[in-house]
Amino acid sequence: MIKKGTSKAAAMKEETTAAQESLSAFTKQQFLESKLFTAQQKDLLNALLQDEETYTTDQVKQQIEQYLKKAVE
Repeated sequence: MIKKGTSKAAAMKEETTAAQESLSAFTKQQFLESKLFTAQQKDLLNALLQDEETYTTDQVKQQIEQYLKKAVE
C-alpha cells in the first residue's frame, strides 16, 4: 500500500525492508537489546526464547501473543 505523499520507489523500498526484517532471524540476545519491544515484553522474551535458537520478528511477536492469550491455570 502506498502512503499518500510517498513516491512509488520509496513505498517499494519500505515494503522490501519490512519483508526482509520479518524473514531475518535473530538471537534471543538481539531481541533483548532491540528497541522493538517494551521492557515488559523483553522480560517475557527472556523466559520464552531459547539462548541458542534464532527467531524471526514475526515468530517472536506470535509467541508473545500466544502467551498472553493463554488461559490462566
